[in-house]
Amino acid sequence: MGIIIPDELYNFIHTEDIPEQSLWTIALGDANVAMLEPLFKRMFRETTDVTAVPVASDASLDGVIEPKLEKFEFDVPIGERDQFVEVWMQYQISVYEPDGATVMQWSVAGYGKSELDKDQEDAVQRAAIVAMREAGATISTKFSEQPQIKEWLEGKGYGTPVPAGQQAAASGSTVGVASAPPVAQ
Repeated sequence: MGIIIPDELYNFIHTEDIPEQSLWTIALGDANVAMLEPLFKRMFRETTDVTAVPVASDASLDGVIEPKLEKFEFDVPIGERDQFVEVWMQYQISVYEPDGATVMQWSVAGYGKSELDKDQEDAVQRAAIVAMREAGATISTKFSEQPQIKEWLEGKGYGTPVPAGQQAAASGSTVGVASAPPVAQ
């Protein structure tokens, strides 16, 4: 499976001027990549970094996956009663045939909450990491259940994959949160 991590994701910085507070700059590029690259490498039998679709000369690839961060929102309490920072984010996961035809575009959301402490920026970062983990868990556990992906995998001759939790139970493995078993190349 080819993996495209676009520059926008590597360099993602959210800036927002909140009235009655300040200008916020939240850099999540490194955290996005640190979560998504290993996640995709565990989801598929073989992975290759690619820069774009179509992938003209690589017949070994079954497809290409590309994540984008579509939405990022956060809320920092103004009043003294509120004790939590909240973050909402939404990724779009696109899967393509090697020739560039779209197999699926799937929106995956994540929500994170962190207790507010002396360092508001640190609390926002912690909440963002929780939101990213939630989105990553959804990607890893629900990807192969998407109807377009099931049909696509069957068309590639892979059949219906067994969710990772069932596979681990059958083998006696104690793997933690995992993706569906490696499915495509």
